[in-house]
Amino acid sequence: MRASWKSAVLLLLLLLGTVPGRAEAAGAAEPSGVASLNGYVWERSAPQSRLDFLLGVECALAMESALAQAAQNKGESVTLSLFADGWQAALGSVTRPELVRRIDAFYEKNPDQKNRHVFDVIWTEMVVPGLKARP
Repeated sequence: MRASWKSAVLLLLLLLGTVPGRAEAAGAAEPSGVASLNGYVWERSAPQSRLDFLLGVECALAMESALAQAAQNKGESVTLSLFADGWQAALGSVTRPELVRRIDAFYEKNPDQKNRHVFDVIWTEMVVPGLKARP
């Protein structure tokens, strides 16, 4: 399930064209795409592209959840990926604009960490602390 989830996320993001900074980085020497989505690319991207990217992530997580539910309806034992489970638990009630603000704030407060991937920032700075704060 984890491999199919990663493939689904990548495919969805590529199909939707929602990788922030993709157009802006097209002329840059660095590769564009999900793999290069660090703070520099994030900050160069348009505000709507940031929201669109997170929408793409949420759509991929919803697809994973729907696939898991369909499998459970067939009597199969399915567990959501750690990322999907953690996102839902820690960020399920956070709006996309708020999440964009949090990511922006992290890179603004930590300019020396702009080389960190956005997913790394979301996971280590938002999901993990959010899970630890839950009762």
